[in-house]
Amino acid sequence: MGETDLPRDVKAFIQRHLSTGAQADVLVLLQRERRGWTAAQVGKELRIDTEQAASLLAALQRSGLLRGDGGSYEYSPRDPRLEAVADSFGRLYPIYRVAIISLIFSRPTGAIHDFSEAFRLRGDD
Repeated sequence: MGETDLPRDVKAFIQRHLSTGAQADVLVLLQRERRGWTAAQVGKELRIDTEQAASLLAALQRSGLLRGDGGSYEYSPRDPRLEAVADSFGRLYPIYRVAIISLIFSRPTGAIHDFSEAFRLRGDD
């Protein structure tokens, strides 16, 4: 099972909203256990540094996937369409983890990504 087996909307979601495998892990954790999470709790659960967890939570909040006040975050996508594809991602992640991580790492980074984002059509999720 490879990334070609992933639905197109899930691939687009990954490319648009996830820049690291750790973000994917945090998202799936918050989807699985729907409650408020602090950076310290996420760090302990995923065995990562609290500062890294805080950064990951903030990035997912900026992407519209989490709601939070800087101290506690919970899974709460900004609209139903985003929630539907994020939920599909969460169901597929345990099955296609390697393919998903490969897709994340194949993304262009830095200046190349910024340049391509300037030409992306708005409304694509």
